[in-house]
Amino acid sequence: MDVRKIDSYKIDISGPSDVVDLLKPYLDVYKWRSQKGLQVDELQAAVDRAPQDATGLLNTEGYFKPDVQARMQAEGDSYHVYVTVEPGPQVEVRKVDLRLTGPINDDPAYRDALLARLARKPPLDKGDIFTQSDWDLYKRTTLNAVLVRRYAGARITQSEALISEDKQYADLTLVIDSGPFYHYGYVKINGMQRYPEKIVRDQVHLAEGGEYRRFEILNLQTDLQEMPQVAAAVVDAQLDNAPPYNAPIDITVQEAPLQKLGLAAGYSTNTRYRGQIDYRYNNIADRGWVWNTKAVYEGLEQSLSTDLTFPKQPDGYSHKVYFSGDHSIVQGLSTTSYKGGVSRSVSDRNIDRTLTLEYLVERRDSGDGNIDRPHSLTLNYQWIRRDLDNQRDPHKGTIWQVEGGGASGQILSTQTFVRLYSKGALYWPVGEEGIFLGRLEGGQTFARTAAEVPTDWLFRAGGAGSVRGYDYQSLGVKADDGTVNPGRVLATSSVEYQHPVYKAWRGAVFADYGDAADTWQTWEGHTGVGVGARWISPVGSIGADIAYGVTERQWRFHFAMGLAF
Repeated sequence: MDVRKIDSYKIDISGPSDVVDLLKPYLDVYKWRSQKGLQVDELQAAVDRAPQDATGLLNTEGYFKPDVQARMQAEGDSYHVYVTVEPGPQVEVRKVDLRLTGPINDDPAYRDALLARLARKPPLDKGDIFTQSDWDLYKRTTLNAVLVRRYAGARITQSEALISEDKQYADLTLVIDSGPFYHYGYVKINGMQRYPEKIVRDQVHLAEGGEYRRFEILNLQTDLQEMPQVAAAVVDAQLDNAPPYNAPIDITVQEAPLQKLGLAAGYSTNTRYRGQIDYRYNNIADRGWVWNTKAVYEGLEQSLSTDLTFPKQPDGYSHKVYFSGDHSIVQGLSTTSYKGGVSRSVSDRNIDRTLTLEYLVERRDSGDGNIDRPHSLTLNYQWIRRDLDNQRDPHKGTIWQVEGGGASGQILSTQTFVRLYSKGALYWPVGEEGIFLGRLEGGQTFARTAAEVPTDWLFRAGGAGSVRGYDYQSLGVKADDGTVNPGRVLATSSVEYQHPVYKAWRGAVFADYGDAADTWQTWEGHTGVGVGARWISPVGSIGADIAYGVTERQWRFHFAMGLAF
């Protein structure tokens, strides 16, 4: 027995690069190479079992005839381990035998449609290389396809992968017993004490006796968790084991507090220092109506708002009534506005749609003695589609927003106008770690003159989230005294590349281009370029940028948080 200590040893693993990369993380002889105080006998034992360990790993990747050799050689006071791998040919799938048994065969049309869908792009098919991971995925995918609708009790009764004697082919067999056809049973709600049970029951659209569909249960759970009165919710189907095979639905709710008070403070390079207080009451009139009120004070903008939001209706739509007052002094333009309205919105997976009817009155003073007092009764439609791989830290996907609205000069408005607006952002991975971000924004307000259109329905640009290298909303219709008024047209764009630097930190380089103006003939593009840093915090991306405004030949610092929109 050799109990001498080895401080370190050399190791060489030779073979195809993909095979070597597979083995390195798992073989003890490789993992232990920097371990202090290892005994000679311990290392020899690891060398002796390396062929067996490597063979087991290679089998999972379809190599069933590998030749693995391992030896240890003394070199003075140290040792050298040699591992050679000849993986041999990979096993191909020769046959896949998928069989469904049980009551699913009483509906051959449904069964055949399911089998046809499974056959379109299976994780493992005839002629593919057999790997254990693909075989596991095939079994899991197939079973889930049966479970998600009607047959909630489906189970695998036979799973077999037979490797031919010459270890060149694999014959696969998978048998799934569908179990009985399940229908929804009664719905039981637990945990409602502070709020009326009705606000939860109104979200349940699982008709008793209806066909069991798992995605409907998952969607219901998501909808409940998004309610302000709900802190957490679990929706579960209890499967009866006897006819008529109902699936009663149990909903367990953890209620949120009745009231919520929030305080916040911060800083933005767009609007400077910020303080905010908001209050929410979740059960007005004991109906689950939600009242929100919020006061925000910023260096350049201040606002006070209140709204009443009603529970989501059975058709999925939510309604809100709101009122607000806003005041700002930006780029020499003083604006005070009051507005109230009603909105109707619905979310369908990754698409949000909102229709808003709003009345707004405004006082706009540019400091030159001319004061505009526009008012409008507007109808606006907004459509937003989010398709991102990660909401907090996207690497791939798109966000797209489209709006259209306007007012009639014949109905409580100083002028007839129509406003069209759209913006989009693209996230795209570059290489293994980089991220490309592209942004486009454009809009136009069709009106006789901008003077009689409220500022909310016009455009200015500049600052974080727009054209960096320029002050907040400094791009627009510039008066002789330097005041920047809003215009009727807008177009901005941005390209940015981000690359990891350290842990949750990224470096960024970017270029922005755009402008806002009163007409396309007076629109002049302004360029901003710069570098920045991004910190991927628990609540989202926080960025700091140093940008150079090429047109004005000026440097500006910008600080921003969150996605493009």
